[in-house]
Amino acid sequence: MFGSGKMGSKQAWPEVTVASPEQKESATGVIEIVPEAGPAEEARGRIYAFLGALFSHPDTGKWGRVLNADEQRLAIATADALRTRACGMKYPVLADELPASELDLRFLVVELCQPLEHLKAEYERVLCVRKPRPGCSPFALDHQKEITGFLLAEALANLAGVYRAFGFAQGNKLPLRTDHIAYELEFMSWLISQRRLASRMALVDRQTAELATRCDLAQRRFFGDHLAGWAGPLSAGLQRYTSGGYFEPLGRFLAAWIPLERHFLNAEPPCEEIHESRQAVPVGS
Repeated sequence: MFGSGKMGSKQAWPEVTVASPEQKESATGVIEIVPEAGPAEEARGRIYAFLGALFSHPDTGKWGRVLNADEQRLAIATADALRTRACGMKYPVLADELPASELDLRFLVVELCQPLEHLKAEYERVLCVRKPRPGCSPFALDHQKEITGFLLAEALANLAGVYRAFGFAQGNKLPLRTDHIAYELEFMSWLISQRRLASRMALVDRQTAELATRCDLAQRRFFGDHLAGWAGPLSAGLQRYTSGGYFEPLGRFLAAWIPLERHFLNAEPPCEEIHESRQAVPVGS
């Protein structure tokens, strides 16, 4: 179900400082966060869950995470901690991607300060139209050429099988289009949470240790096979063609998130050609 993934070291990702939900305004209006220690794995899972909720339809009931003030503050603080750590790293950033300096959720949260009906209308205008603007389709397979008919059905069935193999579909009724960006992001969050749980139980149960390793490998392969190849073009489309609103800063954040995750997971770039001005430079410098 997955392509080959390259196992790599996570030595470049030591413990990060993740901020608590407590937040205060300074005299200049800059948001200051009270820090609290937390692992990088937890931070990554939180960001994936937040992004997955944002890309889900507001009627699915997942927007509580998006609109809750404490959840917003925690997401901002988590992104800040990851950005601070990532800006000292060197990793390739492709043409449709952005450096770690763009890992800031403040502008996005500001755009979410709208009535829910307005946000819902914006979501449907961008992602629910019959013919999305170039690069704005929320479905992964729409970004691949000549994937129709039987090939499309087979690819969707295979993806559903991956979800079920890791227990992701047990509490979720899968949609017809299992390649939606929200489901792929939520699945990454699920894999991270399952790995963290299994790692804690591994001291007393050998099988859970094996599950932790399996989830770890699955993150790399699913990211490399599904997210890495099309999330970049999607983020670029959201920035270019959505005419403002919350999708533009969402696209910018996603464009900076993908190369950082590729570095963390030690995944291969989707193509060999890297934008000349962004190849292996200190990100955020």
